[in-house]
Amino acid sequence: MQQSQIQLLTLAQLSAGQEWRLSLAHDRDHHLLIWITRGQGRLLLNGQRRGLGAYNALWIPARSLFAMELGFQCVGHAVVIPENTRLRLPDIPRQLRIREVQAQAELSALIELAQRELHQGRPLQQDALEAQAALMSVWLHRQIMSEDHITARPNAGARLSARFCALLAQRHPKGGSMADHAAELGVTPTHLTRAVKAA
Repeated sequence: MQQSQIQLLTLAQLSAGQEWRLSLAHDRDHHLLIWITRGQGRLLLNGQRRGLGAYNALWIPARSLFAMELGFQCVGHAVVIPENTRLRLPDIPRQLRIREVQAQAELSALIELAQRELHQGRPLQQDALEAQAALMSVWLHRQIMSEDHITARPNAGARLSARFCALLAQRHPKGGSMADHAAELGVTPTHLTRAVKAA
């Protein structure tokens, strides 16, 4: 189902109260900006499994394979942005650990303003939410450009795992065996299996 309006959801609303909706690897037809403010968990993003904690911002573009296993104490929000938006958004999935208090406060304030806009139900609500999402996009770009979040080039196995996850998200309606996916990526099934397990 194509999302047509910007939405703001709690993590419980995002999973619709059913953990499996987030914990199984899947892609979505809309962009997600997830802001974790408390708790911890595990994340599969861009072909790699990592830890997840408080003050983590997750950028998940539409059609990107991901999975999240959240602990019981995990609290946060998700901004759901339609895929066909005019906003200038990053193309690559990112996990940003926000350590700077001012940056944490900025994103929390933007989300709080968007929440207030949703609850007030005033005219031009979607226009106001688009403006808030544009500010969140600027915040996201600034964080990605910051020296704290410049990442080293991933090793060959991690790059192969990321390519495999992108291929799965692209081809999942058609299906295919591991050998088919490996052949399309130009590697053997054994090599692909090892790379994905190592990532």
